[in-house]
Amino acid sequence: MHSSLQTQRSGLERLRRIARPVMAAATSVMVAGMIVACGGGDSLSAGALDNQFGKASDGTPDGIVSLSLGSGNDSANSMAVQADGKVIVAGTSTSTGGSSSNIVIERFNTDGTLDTSFGAGNSDGSPDGVVSLDLGASSDAAKAVAIQADGKIVVAGNSTPTGGSSNVVLARLNKNGTLDATFGAGNADGTPDGVIQVSFGDGNDAVDAIAIQKDGKIVVAGDTTSNTGGSQNMMVARVNADGSLDATFGAGNADGTPDGVVSLSLGDGNDEAKAIVIQADGRIVIAGNTVGADKTSNIAVARLNSDGSLDTDFGVGNADGTPDGVVAVSLSNGSDKAKAVVLQADGKILVGGVTIGADKSSNAAVARLNADGTIDTAFGTGTADGTPDGAVAVSFGNGDDKLKGLVVQADGKILIAGSNTAADGSTNAVVARLNSNGALDTSFGQDSSDGTPDGVVSVSLGNGDDSAEGIALQADGKILIAGNHVASDKSSNIFVARLIN
Repeated sequence: MHSSLQTQRSGLERLRRIARPVMAAATSVMVAGMIVACGGGDSLSAGALDNQFGKASDGTPDGIVSLSLGSGNDSANSMAVQADGKVIVAGTSTSTGGSSSNIVIERFNTDGTLDTSFGAGNSDGSPDGVVSLDLGASSDAAKAVAIQADGKIVVAGNSTPTGGSSNVVLARLNKNGTLDATFGAGNADGTPDGVIQVSFGDGNDAVDAIAIQKDGKIVVAGDTTSNTGGSQNMMVARVNADGSLDATFGAGNADGTPDGVVSLSLGDGNDEAKAIVIQADGRIVIAGNTVGADKTSNIAVARLNSDGSLDTDFGVGNADGTPDGVVAVSLSNGSDKAKAVVLQADGKILVGGVTIGADKSSNAAVARLNADGTIDTAFGTGTADGTPDGAVAVSFGNGDDKLKGLVVQADGKILIAGSNTAADGSTNAVVARLNSNGALDTSFGQDSSDGTPDGVVSVSLGNGDDSAEGIALQADGKILIAGNHVASDKSSNIFVARLIN
């Protein structure tokens, strides 16, 4: 815990007035073109924009909603879909000039309009439909969001005071967007009721992923860095439903962390966790990266038992230099990085990320592990993409490709979302669909005029940079992506798009 945050003013909600109305996105998003499968938003082919979503006057084509909270930068980092179909997007909003940033959470109705019952009447200066959280630090950002079985919304992020080190923060909102005062109530950590702060040491702590157990306990994953210039370690923490650290998790570990927290070091280099998923049996799978002595990174997948110990039945006896419980996955001679992890219905583990070749260009990549941690060689078999059996590299175009999100459809097909850098240096948001064997599904985005192969859809909101940062599925199978659009004035807006499945 850091003194600069301890001295912050207390209260139920310390919400900074941003006093900025929602601006028509047309003022900052000049739509130079919209390219989508089958040539336009009126098509109902798989991968086409759903023209029943976002039918508004914000300057975007039907199928897309753009949201600006002012003249600063607004960014989406994560999304989730409620049981009633409403869409939650979490990220950050930066003040004009970039001097400070707040956590922001938006809720959209199923038609793409802001849900004005969420955060209604807040004194934080945000419009109804948006909640802004100022935790008193110079930089507050939401990195991940999850929805509890009771409908409450849990946001995980980072809070960094000026000149200080960053801590992990968790906030829980009631269904109407108010802070849940029963979460972290009475904490002496300098945060208001409804928010908790978690420090793992004297250095920087960061979170990138969140999952909620069936019993309501909350698990987050990220990394922690020593303040003495040491390397990063993977970090996993678990908190009880009331916001207190779960002392039964990682109890008695000799890893230097308090009970409730597990730190994993896979070597002398930097290790970081980027994604998390919880199995039906309660075991926790985390995916991230480990950097070797040659400075290249490999994907690392670890599985923990419900008490936080490494599951030694996973990756047993591997010759990859990792301990039992951890699997290192190398897809090329360059650096490989994980960004997402999901479970298939049969228990196999899908890991999405990027692979960087010797020429420094990057492709999206998906690898599949069997339940015991071995590579599933039936996935991506025989592809000429330079990856071993068990993995596929997906190129969205001639430039660099990034993967940020991964979901599995009910029929076993795999959706990935991210971005592609075009020849002119700008980026487009991209969604691709793979068959269950790893091959591109050519029925998705078929015969598109966007320059991508069948199986891939490119979404451009204009001349600026567009990127998808999250992907989710509705109950009816329609595809939602949330991301960012950088306008000609270099400020970024949040967007949400919906595609036909």
